[in-house]
Amino acid sequence: MDHFIEEELKMIVSEGAFGKNCSLVSFKLYNSMTGIDEWWYRRIFCYIITSDGSHYNIMIKLKIQDLALRNYIASDLLFKNELIFYEKIAPFLLECRGPTVNDAPALFLPNFFYGRNKCSELIENDLIVIENVNALGYCLSNEKVFLDYEHLTVALQTIAKFHGLSYTAKHVKDLSAIHEIVENVHKVQIESNDQWMAQSEFIKKCGKRGLGRLLERDADKYRDHVHIRLMNELLGDADKTFIQTLEAREPLSVVCQGDYLRYTLLFLYDEHGHPSDATSVDFGTVHYGSPALDLSSFLYMSTTQQMREAHWDDLLDAYCAALANAVQPGVRVPDRAEIDAEMAATAVNGFAKASFTLPFMLHDRSDSLDSLATSDDPADYFLALGGDVATECLADMVQHFVDMGYPDVRRDLVHSNPVENPNSLHCQSSKELS
Repeated sequence: MDHFIEEELKMIVSEGAFGKNCSLVSFKLYNSMTGIDEWWYRRIFCYIITSDGSHYNIMIKLKIQDLALRNYIASDLLFKNELIFYEKIAPFLLECRGPTVNDAPALFLPNFFYGRNKCSELIENDLIVIENVNALGYCLSNEKVFLDYEHLTVALQTIAKFHGLSYTAKHVKDLSAIHEIVENVHKVQIESNDQWMAQSEFIKKCGKRGLGRLLERDADKYRDHVHIRLMNELLGDADKTFIQTLEAREPLSVVCQGDYLRYTLLFLYDEHGHPSDATSVDFGTVHYGSPALDLSSFLYMSTTQQMREAHWDDLLDAYCAALANAVQPGVRVPDRAEIDAEMAATAVNGFAKASFTLPFMLHDRSDSLDSLATSDDPADYFLALGGDVATECLADMVQHFVDMGYPDVRRDLVHSNPVENPNSLHCQSSKELS
């Protein structure tokens, strides 16, 4: 591996990724960012010195070696999306924003140096090279899954800054410009080989896991609850429901990171050990759609039921305040009422993602992803993960989802304005779910 990395780095440096007319002087591999589950790529960390005397701490992303698993989890599409983000989307958004916003700390994104995604059988030929933000002090939180209020607030401020870039871009550019930069992004939830994630039976089974436990806990309150009935209707027609939630609806759609959770957020801490900033290094699931796609999935995968009951409104208020502060005066951003409406319209997508991702985050590491790739029914793998603890957490999610009235999503989808074509500004209303 050392020889392969050295030869790759020599070529990458000579091609100008770290400056013109440079060559590789030395490199050293080291460990960094421990505790991160690697599921669609492997991470290698290097310290390199180039001939102009520059020093770099970098992270190299490589596709996983197992070809069947690589195809199953759509590594090629995820790599393509990430390269589109670093090569095209991020530069466009940052250029539209300019250097500073309201004297507030700007959103930090790692430097991108090089990427290749030829999708050949030589898996090691595909790689992405970015700055190792761990060397700048960014690291994972100590919490295994759920975040405390302080970390949640900082994370939501980071998400707001990221979403704010899209609103600024739409303010300074024609709307078609932002549609153009996202036109080649793949909707990995519905365009990859793991389409079962969006298929009715799997989503229905995941939802039923939590729903069944909720009815065991509190049948008198929830058995005949109107939103339980509506939730069953949504889960029964999951394909149509989730595809509609992914549609862009102007003027509030943004570039979403698509997978904010504990393993994709890295925090910067002050001298007292308090989180002061956060960033992400994973953009394989980048998507253009409702800001609530990021908000709902992040909050359901990062909060306990106690946190949701005590601080749901506070957390959404924190996001809205940070969003307003992330843009220049005159830039149109949604207010809290509009964010609530977006949550009502699309939170079912975040709930669905959390329903199969959260059990994986809670599992005891004894289950191997290899069994997922070879399973006749992938749903069986996820439905067994996390045991009783995960089932209780899913029941808590269902309870909150129902109590918030989010299953009554059909009304919101009917009155939304999805963009029919990402290259067109023509909008049409969605048909009511049957």
